[in-house]
This record gives sequence, structure tokens and C-alpha cells, in this order.
Amino acid sequence: MAMEDVRVRLRTKLESAFGAEEASILMDRPPGGWNDLVTNQVLEARLAALESKFVAQMAELRGDLVATMERGFQAQTWRVVGAVFVAFGVFAGLVRGL
Repeated sequence: MAMEDVRVRLRTKLESAFGAEEASILMDRPPGGWNDLVTNQVLEARLAALESKFVAQMAELRGDLVATMERGFQAQTWRVVGAVFVAFGVFAGLVRGL
């Protein structure tokens, strides 16, 4: 029996059971067309691309964070070194005054 004969018989049964419009929905292509259906392969490829993009963005953010922290530590170090020199100067002044 040909596949088309089976389809015609099935459509006829669906039309009698549910109506012509409902049979069309069940028998015909999806509302958006066959291209709107997602296969596992397409989904996996898109997820892999998304993961790759996410990993790249996280690496970029990590680099930005490390650079910001390094600049902060350098600035803090210079402030501490400056404070230490000022403290030594004050201490030296106090020692000379005694």
C-alpha cells in the first residue's frame, strides 16, 4: 500500500472524527513550517556556540577584574609606602627635637 493512500485514509478518518480544520492541523506541516522545527543536532550546535561565547566573555571579564585589582593594589602600595615615609619623617623630626 502506498504511503499517499495511507495519508488520504488517515486524513479522511481525522476529518470525520475532528473536522477538516483540525485534520489539517494534525496532517499538514507545522504552523511555522518544517524549518521552524529544531533538531537535536541544531540545538546542540547552538548550545555549543552559546557556551563558547559565554566562556570567552567570562575570560574577558576575568582579565578585566584582574587588571582592576592589580591597579588597585599598586595604588594602595604607593599610598602605604608614602605613609611609611611620612611616618619616618615625623619620627626623625621627633627624635631630632629630643
